[in-house]
Amino acid sequence: MADAGLNAKLREGRTKSSRKQLRDSGAVPGVMYGKQMGKGSMAISVDAKELKQILSSVSGRNTLIKMNVAGSKQTVMVKSLQMDPLHHHIRHVDFQQISEDSKIRTVIPIHLVGTPKGVALGGVIQHDLRSAEIECLPSQIPDAIEVDICEMEIGDAIQVNDLQVPSGVKLLDHPHTTVVGVATMKAPEPAGQPEVPPEPIEEAKAKTIEKE
Repeated sequence: MADAGLNAKLREGRTKSSRKQLRDSGAVPGVMYGKQMGKGSMAISVDAKELKQILSSVSGRNTLIKMNVAGSKQTVMVKSLQMDPLHHHIRHVDFQQISEDSKIRTVIPIHLVGTPKGVALGGVIQHDLRSAEIECLPSQIPDAIEVDICEMEIGDAIQVNDLQVPSGVKLLDHPHTTVVGVATMKAPEPAGQPEVPPEPIEEAKAKTIEKE
């Protein structure tokens, strides 16, 4: 996993107007959490372009960030993001201070590699689990888990306990959770008989009278 550098500035104001001023200037307001800080949290701001560049990297939110703030360097990871639903801008970011010697829990994506043999026979891929929760040292976090599905036939399935992860990485999802399977394509239902439109009520009454 690659590291990234990020400069942060302390911010005093926590009002709505002060946060708006930061965003208008190209910054993102945020908070850094960590036990190593006396107050437990620190109000900061970071450059929006630098943060987006980190998040768009291969490791994304799992990137280890060397943050320069208040004359010291802290190792952090992105804990959570608040996005603008209309413009998709980052409105707020939370960072978690971490120790590179302590294991952490995080989530990484699961990538499928290849096309199953069963697809050529009419099967369809069912990708049920798209990310996995893991526990490991920060430096051991893989960018993703790759799953080779080329040899899968119709009816085959791969579970969490079949996944291959690097040494030192522990999978936390239930071992029998299905990750991906190849299922039979559902046959289209046969066309039914055309419905006979009901007789008009008045016409039905007339026929009854005639029989009487």
